[in-house]
Amino acid sequence: MEDVHKKSPLTEDGRRLIDLIPNSFLGSFCDVVEKWGIRGKISIVPSPGGCGDVVKGVFPPLSRRTGIDVKREGEWVVMTREWMDMSRKRLYRNFDFSPEMITHDLTLDIGTGKYIDQSESDWSQTQTRETLTPYIERALHILKEAGIRCTGVTSPWVFGLKVEKEYIESIVEAMRRVYGSSFSWYFLHMLGDKVDVKPWVSYDVGSVLVSIPSTLDDYTWTTINTPRMDGGFIESVVDKIITRTKLVLEGGGWPIWLTHWQSLWSNGLTTGLKILDEASRRVGELNVEWMKCMDLAEATYALHSKK
Repeated sequence: MEDVHKKSPLTEDGRRLIDLIPNSFLGSFCDVVEKWGIRGKISIVPSPGGCGDVVKGVFPPLSRRTGIDVKREGEWVVMTREWMDMSRKRLYRNFDFSPEMITHDLTLDIGTGKYIDQSESDWSQTQTRETLTPYIERALHILKEAGIRCTGVTSPWVFGLKVEKEYIESIVEAMRRVYGSSFSWYFLHMLGDKVDVKPWVSYDVGSVLVSIPSTLDDYTWTTINTPRMDGGFIESVVDKIITRTKLVLEGGGWPIWLTHWQSLWSNGLTTGLKILDEASRRVGELNVEWMKCMDLAEATYALHSKK
């Protein structure tokens, strides 16, 4: 909010945005995932806001500017490890993992270790595979060191959209270098206005890369900007999700839900997670099957190969 959008960290109705989400919330999310058998992918930002990283420790938001409080450094390292341990133990069965670039904030100058006053998304739009590949590679390396095997890559905002051909080549090469992978996926396109969309094969020359779009918008985003958490409000958002899901199914597309960690957290009210819980219960009545992103990619490639 401050670095990229140059705005005060406030909700639209004027409440202060909470800086940190406790590890207990990840546990609550895992409970909902396990309860309904939710599958998909989850992004882990390797170095959120440039404040440390998931290997050495993620520190408070201002640490990049003011330095780390040495007295509490160990505390933050422990919390980071706890978060990563829980992710590995409780989410691997249901989710594929991906980085969402390095910081999901300002761009890291890999050569100097300093930050460019430009968002990763804006920076990416004028880059080539020569600069994008090492950037993606750095993100993957951090997660690999943290014990995470990534099967794909997620764009922060619309990272790489204007240079998608270069971006595709970069993902393929970075996945090969870091994980030895020749089959992967990426998330970039948000197509919540179309009903007949399915994932598609973007690259098939030795290696394969599948583009997995979202076909539902993040309806839970609204929970960030309102204190409402009553049953009527929750049900109204759930209705939007289910109605849109049915439209995509009827239109021949694949319903691919999109949400964000901050949408589920709802600035501390966790309204978004309650909505996900109820929406997941109701979607079970539609005879659908939850799938991880890698499963979607493999199914897409199987259809592609038959053509």
